[in-house]
Amino acid sequence: MDTSGTVLVLTCAEDPTADAVIAELSRRNACVARMDTGDFPTALALTATTVGGCWTGRLATDDTHVDLAEVSSVYFRRPTRFRLPAGMSPADEVFAAVEARHGFGGLLAALDVLWVNQPIRQAAAEYKPLQLATAANCGLRIPSTLLTNQHTEVRDFAEQVDGPVVCKQLSSLVFSKNDEMRVTYTTVIDPAAIDPAAIAATAHLIQEFVPKAYEARVTVVGRTPIGVAVRSTSAAGRIDWRSDYDALTYTRIDVPATVTQGVNRFLDALGLQYGAFDFVITPDGDWVMLECNPAGQWLWLEHETGAPIAAALADLLTQGPAR
Repeated sequence: MDTSGTVLVLTCAEDPTADAVIAELSRRNACVARMDTGDFPTALALTATTVGGCWTGRLATDDTHVDLAEVSSVYFRRPTRFRLPAGMSPADEVFAAVEARHGFGGLLAALDVLWVNQPIRQAAAEYKPLQLATAANCGLRIPSTLLTNQHTEVRDFAEQVDGPVVCKQLSSLVFSKNDEMRVTYTTVIDPAAIDPAAIAATAHLIQEFVPKAYEARVTVVGRTPIGVAVRSTSAAGRIDWRSDYDALTYTRIDVPATVTQGVNRFLDALGLQYGAFDFVITPDGDWVMLECNPAGQWLWLEHETGAPIAAALADLLTQGPAR
């Protein structure tokens, strides 16, 4: 495989979203190599040396090889964990996994290419307290928010807000119960009925419930915002639309210039090339940012509305790094 000007796609074997981007890149005759970092070290070989302060070398599987010097951009989607050789002791497994992360991951981090998104920056951007502070500093409106593990603070906050409050999960962790995946959705809470011990057990994100006419997902690729209005016909969906996809309708919408400026400043501040922003649009027409998922899904929105997100990603990835 010739890998001159290669777009390196790092993801798992089954990833329809990456498939859509790869298909779009292939239509443009771009050179694409798909790999999963999880194949290292059992099915993916790594060799690299430093030359003049830059790393050169190659990544190779049985059917694909990539010359690191020829990589122009990386689409970091959903690679899996390193799969280590069988028969290692638990201590050796821990050591090998950490060494792989620092070696393989460190090499990738050193590549001077366009990242969508760079893993270290993406990981930092997933912290919601950082997101909210950054959004406010970038001119975006955010909900009144409390971060605490003290039940008395929740009651005081609700009195200050003087309206409904919700509890939101801080991470994107998905639980498995009886072999079924379970997501914790945004929940309206009664501060007088909360369990003090449950609140004390960990950090909780509490926010005012923002009145909404509808919600919007703004997918920003590079610095191009693609807006989709999300409306729900169910009570649960109006609190958290992820809880009832069957009740949702989607419409392409324009993103106001002030919001576009704000989300672009947000991405600049956190060093990102991609972000999936969720907004509430109030009955008065104000846009209130709830969060940004730096690795947010988008393929279903393209299927529902024709939003050209795969094409926008292909445009970005074929530009390569700014020099």
